[in-house]
Amino acid sequence: MATYRHDPEAAWFAAVRGGVILVVPSEAVDRLAELWSELGAGDPTSLVLDRLTAQGLAATPSFALVVRGDSPVSARVVVRGPITVRSASDEIHDAGVSSWVERVLDGSSSIEVVVDGGADDAAVPLPVVEAVVPLRSIVSDGVEPIVPEQSAPRAAAASVTPPAETKADPPVAPPAPVALPAPPAPPAPSAQPARVTAPVELTMVPDEETIAVPSATPSAPPALDASVDGDHDGMTVASVDIRRLREARAARGPVATPAGGAPAAPVTTAQASIRMPDGALEAIGHEVVLGRAPSVSKVSGGRIPRLITIGLGDPDISRSHVRLALEGDTVVITDLHSRNGTHVVAPGKAPVKLRSGEPTPVLTGTVVDLGGGWTIQVVDG
Repeated sequence: MATYRHDPEAAWFAAVRGGVILVVPSEAVDRLAELWSELGAGDPTSLVLDRLTAQGLAATPSFALVVRGDSPVSARVVVRGPITVRSASDEIHDAGVSSWVERVLDGSSSIEVVVDGGADDAAVPLPVVEAVVPLRSIVSDGVEPIVPEQSAPRAAAASVTPPAETKADPPVAPPAPVALPAPPAPPAPSAQPARVTAPVELTMVPDEETIAVPSATPSAPPALDASVDGDHDGMTVASVDIRRLREARAARGPVATPAGGAPAAPVTTAQASIRMPDGALEAIGHEVVLGRAPSVSKVSGGRIPRLITIGLGDPDISRSHVRLALEGDTVVITDLHSRNGTHVVAPGKAPVKLRSGEPTPVLTGTVVDLGGGWTIQVVDG
């Protein structure tokens, strides 16, 4: 069960439902009502970020989102603004970035969220199972059962008496409701670039001014062969051929020479990286997922993929568009059933459209076209 310390000034509110806690300032409390039904369905991270950033980054309110998964000792945490999320062994805050920080918090089943100004230690901790409450801090000790609701609950009153014990074990009723303060009109969104490319978990950018890109038009993607009709043409290597590709590469030695082109060095585990549209290099590591609001619903091998945002706000880029992973010394790319598909252009080869959901090995120098003019390249180092 979660416990919270009440805020009589009602400057901050939290929606608590199941394994999810979403904290926003009072001027954004209407967002909690809009998102209430979504907070009880799986991982709502992508939907919450889409809704909170709908009017642009400059108009995005401060917030903290805690999403517990199946593991009782870890949670996905997203923080923007003067809010701190901590466990017994770790602490997360935005450190002054102009976007948000996204990490996985490990090490303790108890997670505390504290808003600007800190908790009021004199306030009595009150239990909450499923409600919207005004608060200074909240401590979550696990995932509670979700009560089916037809509409969002109202905010809790300043004075609450803990619910009486019952013979059965139904979820505890939320505190008595009071009327919410009328939120002011949201500020007019400021002009923002058509696209922003930055890694989410690396805190994206240091200040608002650095969000602007030199040109709203991204670099032109490689010209696609007119003969390519968007379907698989037999040039893509399927995932079952990865083993044979490695054996052939080992037989040829450390350098593979594509037909009609210069030798292309194989990608190595220690150096495989992605060159982003702005020229920055992002290491692939174990696995990365790219998209305009990437998220992960399943984790294999206990290692969580790194999430990188590309084409933020561009409808041509899907939320989770493509995944790149290392299998041995081979970079493998998978289109995650994106809306507009993904093309790859290997050195000296014609463009090929990937089959959705099919892992495909690629070599150093391969250009990956996600659509909308957004391209990345697999490189060494």
